[in-house]
Amino acid sequence: MGLQSSGAISLDDLHVEVGGTSGTTCSLNDPDIRELIDAGDGEGQSIQQYYGQSAETLLPTGGSQINGQVQLKQISASSYISSGETLRIPSNMWVWTDSTSTAALTIDIPCTVVNDGKVIGCGGNGGNGHYNLVRTGYAGGPAINVTSTGVTITNSSGAYIAGGGGGGGSYSDYSNPSDAHSGGGGGAGGGNGGTGRVNQGYWQSGPGGSLNSSGGQGGNGGNFNNTPGYGGGSGGQGGGHQYGGGGGGRILPGVGGGGGDDPGDGGSAGNAAPSSGSYVYSIAGGGGGWGASGSIGGGRFSAGSGGAAITGTSRTLSNSGTIYGNT
Repeated sequence: MGLQSSGAISLDDLHVEVGGTSGTTCSLNDPDIRELIDAGDGEGQSIQQYYGQSAETLLPTGGSQINGQVQLKQISASSYISSGETLRIPSNMWVWTDSTSTAALTIDIPCTVVNDGKVIGCGGNGGNGHYNLVRTGYAGGPAINVTSTGVTITNSSGAYIAGGGGGGGSYSDYSNPSDAHSGGGGGAGGGNGGTGRVNQGYWQSGPGGSLNSSGGQGGNGGNFNNTPGYGGGSGGQGGGHQYGGGGGGRILPGVGGGGGDDPGDGGSAGNAAPSSGSYVYSIAGGGGGWGASGSIGGGRFSAGSGGAAITGTSRTLSNSGTIYGNT
C-alpha cells in the first residue's frame, strides 16, 4: 500500500511494507528494506528517506494503446516483480488475451497482485452453420491462471476480473446440406461469431470486438425475414435463418447482442445466453456474457462453457470489485 508521507514512521513500518512480520527483528541494512530506496549495502541512510516509498511495482502504462485503451497482452507476474513482491494493475489498464488457452495474466511466483483495472479472458467462438465444420460453440478462456503457491489476489473496488464467455451453438440441418445453416454468437471477450451457409455459399461471421468495443454483425445469408447476428458488448447474438453469428464484445460490463426476428440473443455480463426464440428450427444460439455459457442452437448443437475468472493452484482472494466466472 506504500508508506506514509509524513508523521511518525518506524523501522517496523518499513519491515511490514516489504512483506515482513510486524514485531520481528530487522534493520535498515536488510536487503529488502534497502531496495525500497535503492540503497547499497552499508550505505548510510536515515529512516526519513523512506517516506512515501512503496514495495509495489506498478504495471507500465506507456506502451501501445488499442482503441485508445492502455493495455498489456498475455503477461506473467515474474516479468515485472520477484518472489514475495507486489504487482499493481493501474485503474486505466486492460490486461487481456486473444487466446482461450492462454490467460491474460499468469501468476507464476509467490506474490501479491492488486488489480485496480480490468483483467479479461478471451471469448469462445460461435459454432459454424455447416455440416463439415465444428458446429458446437467453443469454451471461453480464463482471465488469470495461478501456477505458483503463496499467491494473494486483491480485486479493488471498481476493478474487474472476467472470464471469457462461451460461444453459442450453431443451427445446421445436417439432413439437408442445401438448407439454411446459421452461425452461433461469439462469447464476451472477443469471440468470433460462427459462419452461416446456404445453397453452398458461406456467410460472414461477425468479428469479435476490440478493447472497449462491441463485436461485429454477422453476414446476410438470404432473403428470409430473419436477421444476421448482432454483435454485443458482452455476448454476441446468434444468427437467424442462414446468417452468420454476431461477435462477442469487450465492453465491461457490456450487454448482449440482440434485435431482429427472434434470434438467439447474446448474454449480458455474467449471464448465460438466453434460449433461442420460437423459431428454433433455424436459429443459432447466442454467445455467453462474461464468464458464462452460450446457448444451444436450434436445440441441436451445444454451446461453449464460460471461462474462469481465476484458475490454477490454490490462492487467497480478496474482492471488493466485480468478478465474472469461477474463482
